[in-house]
Amino acid sequence: MPTQVAQPTPIPESEVKTVQLAKTSTFSALQHPAFRWFFFGQLVSVSGTWMQSVALQIVVYAMTGSKTALGLAALAQGLPALILTPFAGVIVEQLPRRKLLIFTQGFMMLLAFILAFLYLAEVLKIWHILVISLGVGVATALDAPSRLSFLVEMVGKEDLPSGIVLNSLMFNTARIIGPMLGGLALHSLGAAWCFLLNALSFFAVLFGLVVMRVPPLPRRKVNTAIWKPLFEGLHFARRHATIAPLLLLSALSSSFGLTFTVLLPPFADTVLGNTELGTSALLTAQGIGALLASIFVARSAANGHRGITLVRGAILAPAALICLSFTNTLFLSGAAALVAGFGFVCQFVLTNTLIQAEVPDAFRGRVLSLYTLTFFGLSPIGSLLMGATADQVGTLTAILIFGGVCLAGALLITQRAVELRRLP
Repeated sequence: MPTQVAQPTPIPESEVKTVQLAKTSTFSALQHPAFRWFFFGQLVSVSGTWMQSVALQIVVYAMTGSKTALGLAALAQGLPALILTPFAGVIVEQLPRRKLLIFTQGFMMLLAFILAFLYLAEVLKIWHILVISLGVGVATALDAPSRLSFLVEMVGKEDLPSGIVLNSLMFNTARIIGPMLGGLALHSLGAAWCFLLNALSFFAVLFGLVVMRVPPLPRRKVNTAIWKPLFEGLHFARRHATIAPLLLLSALSSSFGLTFTVLLPPFADTVLGNTELGTSALLTAQGIGALLASIFVARSAANGHRGITLVRGAILAPAALICLSFTNTLFLSGAAALVAGFGFVCQFVLTNTLIQAEVPDAFRGRVLSLYTLTFFGLSPIGSLLMGATADQVGTLTAILIFGGVCLAGALLITQRAVELRRLP
């Protein structure tokens, strides 16, 4: 007999509420003590994560000399997110998000300590890195939608746009601090210190999560199989006039755009002549562009036109990647990386903001898990494909091909999604 697909369960009208994008102050979320703990703890922790990321990319490339290996390491971290994230959205809606975050952050801290120990003991192998990356991916699958959903609990709906923008400012400030410190620590102290400092940085965010006080939100109990609410979330997102193209754009940019970072070590080696400092400099330039984008979005948010700004960022970023493929100096490469970081972050910050505004509370965890899936689950697959492509046709040609595909896809999606361009 044919399998019957369960029809979506009707959601009570009282639960179908969206967040209005009020013209609040950019820094209004900082008036909430819980968010202040979260903001500064995450700033320290994410900086440590970027330090480890820089060091790990260079260690993998030094151990193997293979661009495919760089993509494989990224895939190992992204594969669990690809499989588990949609189900994580259902879990996030049922369990206290602060406790989930304490668990996931603590688990990632443990993995960072293990990585540092293996490197210090001079026994670190590629398979160790792949297993640890898989563990980080499992934690991230639950951690990312928990963090996105937890914002509204810390700041409330009125200050949610401010919380999203400040969260982006924090993340992108860390994208500057982390690679800069990572490059310096790697050059003067060695990779082990990057891994160890990352592990210690988790204490900052864990302390904030433990001491903060957040009023509990009512949760809708679901006594059905986990795949039924999952299908409800997929059905809702697929049929929504603006959420569907937002998710498509995010998936495209994550798979073919942001993946260029996996090729920065070989780019720095072959084009710039210095793997360690070149990789750190390009990641820092990208982080500066990302930070500028966060400030730009924050300052222009009150003027509306979020949809058209998102569209422009989605087109600008891959165009910058195409330019990057033709550069051969640190100045020009850094400028292209900066513009790419600016465009991608304009897109992703506004995607997060607009999805949070459009999605009803009853679907928030599930839809945000789909957004997380496009970001954390698909990007590593694109990274593996980009690394394998670079091994066949060269680093610069691979960046050119992926940038071209990303640009063509962004133009197609944004031309067809009329409602997206009209979002205030």
